[in-house]
Amino acid sequence: MNRFVRILAVLPFFVPAACTSDATDEFNIPEEYLAEAESIPPYWIASTSEVNDYILNNVHKGEVELLGHSAGGRPIYAVTYGTPRSGSGTTTYSGASSINRIAAYRGPDSGKKVYMAIAAVHGFELEGIVGIVNMISVLETGKDLSGQPWPELEAMRDSLDRIVLVPITNPDGRDRVPIRMEKFRGSGPDAYLVHEYLNTGGLDHGKLIGWPACKEYNPVDFSAVEFPGSYPNDNGINIMHDDFFGTVQPETRIVLDLARRENPDILLNMHTGVSRYDYFIEVCRPCLGAYSPMHVRVWEQFYRHVHTDLTLGGFRGTDDLLKETTPKLEHTGTGAMNLTSVLSYHCGALAVTVEDGSHGYTGVYPDGSPVNHTPEKILNAELTLHQSAMRFLLRNGGVSAWEKAE
Repeated sequence: MNRFVRILAVLPFFVPAACTSDATDEFNIPEEYLAEAESIPPYWIASTSEVNDYILNNVHKGEVELLGHSAGGRPIYAVTYGTPRSGSGTTTYSGASSINRIAAYRGPDSGKKVYMAIAAVHGFELEGIVGIVNMISVLETGKDLSGQPWPELEAMRDSLDRIVLVPITNPDGRDRVPIRMEKFRGSGPDAYLVHEYLNTGGLDHGKLIGWPACKEYNPVDFSAVEFPGSYPNDNGINIMHDDFFGTVQPETRIVLDLARRENPDILLNMHTGVSRYDYFIEVCRPCLGAYSPMHVRVWEQFYRHVHTDLTLGGFRGTDDLLKETTPKLEHTGTGAMNLTSVLSYHCGALAVTVEDGSHGYTGVYPDGSPVNHTPEKILNAELTLHQSAMRFLLRNGGVSAWEKAE
């Protein structure tokens, strides 16, 4: 613990003029929107203070690394397991991809299997945070924070060469919503309103900015809205749609540099935001322009593999494996270009956006009956997905192996 206190003491602490350290002081959020769940389970660790305290005091088999600070000066941590790639290649990823030989970019350790996952690019999308924190618990103790054992997931600590996890990528956005867990608001047609307000922001008296309209202004002028939501950092930038070829935000720079250093084979970007009428965790189809033909082929294999495990686990809408594992033709809400697609271009990873349901409200089945998404079920779905993704990497190899199969 003291090691990290000393590191923090010597790093620069940058606080921009737009810093919004306390949402209740800076913004006129409707009071009822900040109602917390009456009973918060012990496995629900999702605030920046809880997460940072947990990893700084409970990671012993892995390593905790301070990657840098957000626009608002908040620390961003990674937890890593295993040994990173060593050495360097002779060309850029672009050069290596043009000759279909990733080792020319990665160097002598190209064949290592490296898994990376990030959460809370949008700060108040808590499900991904909870999933990664509980995965850290499994990798450390063999059990999640509810006490459930995950022996296969625990074994991945030693089976894979490297695991890299960032629980909170946008701590500014996370701290802007000062509650640990949303009050559950049911499955009615308006049940999503509070959740969306806290995420995408509001204009006046609780009126939604809305999705995807919230992306029209980037940066967001905090003075022009009632509440900017948790998407932007303290500079007002939604880093999922940063100015990637201009001057990027500190959080974006951190993620890009981490991905470049680690060169993962699979990189998951965990989000919350599935359709009310298809209210189940899913692997989203990317903008195919960001993928090589190899990535397109492997993504389809990855989708079928992970959705098989999710279906067998009861985390999809039906038990029809053919239906649930057939990739959707359209990309689902991810846009033509975003952080995930840029990360794929940046280091050659199979970079994938994953969307989950919210603990604050639920959707419905086609017949109108509510989907029973408890926080415990959300936790199990998150861990099942990570376990399945790691299993895919372990069994199918990484980019080096995928190239050879072309």
